[in-house]
Amino acid sequence: MSRSGRPPVELANDEVHEPGTLRAGRRRIFIAGARRRVAVHLIERLIADPDVEVVMGVDRGACPPTLLGCDPERFVFASADLSRRRQVDNLFLLDRFRGHPFDTVLHLAFQGNPHGYDFQSHEFNVNAAQHLLEASLRHGVGKYIFLSSDAVYKLGPRNDFKVREDAELNLDPDGHPILRDTLDAEFICRAKMDSPKCEVMVIRPSGVFGGGVISGINLLFESNPPVLPVGFDPMVNPTTKERLARDLMLAIFLHGKGLFNVAGSTIGPLSRFLEERGIKPVRVPGPALKLANRVQRVLGMTRYHAGFHPKRLYYSLVLDDGKFERMFRAHAHKVLALGRQGDELE
Repeated sequence: MSRSGRPPVELANDEVHEPGTLRAGRRRIFIAGARRRVAVHLIERLIADPDVEVVMGVDRGACPPTLLGCDPERFVFASADLSRRRQVDNLFLLDRFRGHPFDTVLHLAFQGNPHGYDFQSHEFNVNAAQHLLEASLRHGVGKYIFLSSDAVYKLGPRNDFKVREDAELNLDPDGHPILRDTLDAEFICRAKMDSPKCEVMVIRPSGVFGGGVISGINLLFESNPPVLPVGFDPMVNPTTKERLARDLMLAIFLHGKGLFNVAGSTIGPLSRFLEERGIKPVRVPGPALKLANRVQRVLGMTRYHAGFHPKRLYYSLVLDDGKFERMFRAHAHKVLALGRQGDELE
């Protein structure tokens, strides 16, 4: 145990790294799920950083239009089905990366939209998580990060005001299949967190705001209008895609592994965030909420799915991200200083 009280990170070459210290060398990053809005924002930040050598974005379909003009020496896009093990392995064996392998894998390729979810979506979620982590371990990747969700926590009237990483999980067998997929992907990662060769991280963000972001709270706020249950105003601390991208940058550049909550800096009732954005919700009796939501979806008035996280609009969910604050955000100046040094070298 280190003097700071945090366990050191042991790597394959028997080096011991204090959590929060800078990872050595320039980054070569594999981002799965490059079409997600937070991924696009993160990729733009990464390729602007002189300490990032190259980023490869992977997803099904075409490259996002906003990334088409990126420097081809710094950014590569590849289309692949990550649920197929051979296709995943082929990405790690591309000629460009064979002599200079990836040192970081960021797994954002999770199909979390309840609309259109089917058995193929389930297979993709679980298989992609399995294949990406296994390939990372086989190819000597130094850090693997899986972006999970705050939906994994069990909600109820007896929740702590701030929910820590060791809080009770929602293991209800009748929970939404996407929630079960998320937990399966987390357990796959947690089984490998003692790896001496790879720092495996699971990041659980609070609700994420941002144009086009597929998160429960963002889809709720984009509804026309949002429909809420009468008599309930849960406390939340949502983050933004910009803040989440900054937190992911810190996770990429700094040593550390384990489970981490990340959230916004402001805590308040759900109604406060609606008022700040000039949004007026409609309130209905609780038993009518699912029906009202179903009608809205049929009419194209919302993409929010009340059945995915049914208690979210009734009970507070405020994430305690003090652990991430201490181990990563408190060392953000090191990453900023690294960027300045790179600018001076250029």
